[in-house]
Amino acid sequence: MSNRVRVSIGADKQDLAIVGGAVAQFAARRGLAEDESRTLLASVEGTCSWLIDHAYPDNALGEVTVQLELASGAVRVVIEDWGEPLRAFGGGIGPVPEALANVTLGAHDLRLVNLGRDGKRTSFAVPAEAVEPTPLASFGEVKREADSALHTADELVVRASTPDDADEIGRLLFSNYGLGYGHPEFYLPRWVAWQIETGSLDSSVALIADEIVGHHALMVSEGERMGETGVAVVHPGYRGLGILGKMQQRTLGRANDRSLDGVFARAVTTHPYSQRAELKRGYRETALLLGSVPVGPNAESKLRGASLITVLPLGDPSREVTLPERYSEWLAAIFERNGMNAAQPVGTPNESAEWPSVRIAEDEHRSTTTITVHSFEGHGREQLLSAIRGSIHRHDDLTICDLDLRLLSSDELDAAIELLRSHDFFFSGLMPFGFGGHDRLRMQALLTDDVLFDGIVLESDFAKELRGWVIEDYESVTHG
Repeated sequence: MSNRVRVSIGADKQDLAIVGGAVAQFAARRGLAEDESRTLLASVEGTCSWLIDHAYPDNALGEVTVQLELASGAVRVVIEDWGEPLRAFGGGIGPVPEALANVTLGAHDLRLVNLGRDGKRTSFAVPAEAVEPTPLASFGEVKREADSALHTADELVVRASTPDDADEIGRLLFSNYGLGYGHPEFYLPRWVAWQIETGSLDSSVALIADEIVGHHALMVSEGERMGETGVAVVHPGYRGLGILGKMQQRTLGRANDRSLDGVFARAVTTHPYSQRAELKRGYRETALLLGSVPVGPNAESKLRGASLITVLPLGDPSREVTLPERYSEWLAAIFERNGMNAAQPVGTPNESAEWPSVRIAEDEHRSTTTITVHSFEGHGREQLLSAIRGSIHRHDDLTICDLDLRLLSSDELDAAIELLRSHDFFFSGLMPFGFGGHDRLRMQALLTDDVLFDGIVLESDFAKELRGWVIEDYESVTHG
């Protein structure tokens, strides 16, 4: 029996009877209690009616799609429409309209998110204590195996991945995310195998009965003093055995073995679950990147959402940096949040002459170019401008610029920031432990209009404060 039912109707209240029938049948066949069924039916019909009134006024032609899906102890409801824009609400964005709140009593996490050209998505969950989703075959060849209760943690083996594991790693991601994972390169087995072979990807896999059921990665770029942890996934049939925690322990152990200064993670902002996991392990927020990841059922989605960068320092917390006047308070707060002591460097380091003025990294998978500026005087300015023009000509969705807080003088930082702001770059946060261990101010420019600003869900108060700084600077750049 399917965990999911989806039905579409015209934007006509007479068709709500069709939705009501589908909800009633879904509730009966999935074993919801009588009071749970009533709450589900009232919430779905009430929300659809409210959306028809507000998104399709004056009997406008349109469509409303309702999806019901079993989760553990709940039914998740997603309602989509393509009518008139409405102000987003829920998830810390704004209050739920009173009329809608009155017809969804008993539902949790009610929110509306604007998706630009893709319409709007309204979602909520209704408790259903006795139900559990049925393990199903999904995504073609990928299978969800037997209940994890048939296995124990004693059978678990965690080891380093090998190039021969690349195909299974891709299938594992596919079984959980379809083609929509934020690291699309991991769907390319040859790329994964090459990264493992060259040491750029220090990956762990978890096995039960010789089957790969989990993956966790440490990714380190050449010359960087900080590695990225992530691409963390556990097979749906084997959750609840502590697999993720054991893989994470190995990953952090490998980071310490390589004497890295720290590790970072990218957390999606469509829900708070991955953020909670990172915060629990001691990671803290340093940057918020708007438009950095695709939002949608697959990697081809044009709509882009935000990601939150969190960092776990592993080495000396003392940092020698120059803080630019414009962003000094925000950067100082981020350093403090991460337990790092930011001290003003004495003079200009002699090593600055040994560094390239500008370094450029193109990421075609994310349609992003990252420019790192180590020197702005002399050729640095022209090289930066050339790199920005190159990103525009490649039709990137996002351009990132990192300014070296160890090598750039106060005057250089101020000049570089003003140049970047004149090209629509705005504050994103701090990226510590970069090339050569240097900390960087991160700024970004959005080169696409398909960016989701509503629905950025953040777990901690500091992350929400960081979002305020980013949006404030974005608006000051784009609206003068």
